[in-house]
Amino acid sequence: MRRKKRSKVRGSVGPQMRAAAREPEIAGPSATRFRSEDKAALFEELARSMAGKADSAPPTDLTVKPDHSDSGNLAGELIDLLAEVGTGLWRLRLKMLSPGTKEPSEENRRSFKQLESILDTVREAGLQIRDHTGEAVPRGGVYTLKALAYEPTSGLATDRVTETIKPTIYFKDRLIQVGEVIIGTPEASDD
Repeated sequence: MRRKKRSKVRGSVGPQMRAAAREPEIAGPSATRFRSEDKAALFEELARSMAGKADSAPPTDLTVKPDHSDSGNLAGELIDLLAEVGTGLWRLRLKMLSPGTKEPSEENRRSFKQLESILDTVREAGLQIRDHTGEAVPRGGVYTLKALAYEPTSGLATDRVTETIKPTIYFKDRLIQVGEVIIGTPEASDD
């Protein structure tokens, strides 16, 4: 009797197991191609939505982030998502680098290669992530950045970005996130 019960259980599980065994065939190269075609179509749709939105109402203040909380505004939500993902990838990359270098630490080498691959993919899709650390501030001031603080810093002759808190992010050459920075200013001389 026991054998029959086991065989019945095996018989009922068998079709599910066979179906699960066939799934890797579905997730082969054709599924990967389908996903990349899907991604390309999604990015094209997003670009068309942005173009339509930009033509109807250009933003007047770049420092104010639009509120896309309206559930009907899928394009706006996707733009916000792209900005958040881009910021997260940028921060992760910074954490993986050895202090004072542009190379990953020894324990992060493998993961860093995967991260660079992801960053290459988003760059190819049109997402540009710009870190402003070390950039000189133009004489007229900062127009496309949000300066969170100005700090007197020794060794500076002109205003310079000393730290990027959030990168500036562009999608298809359109600004989707304004960078947030800390600006170092020359120390006042005691003359």
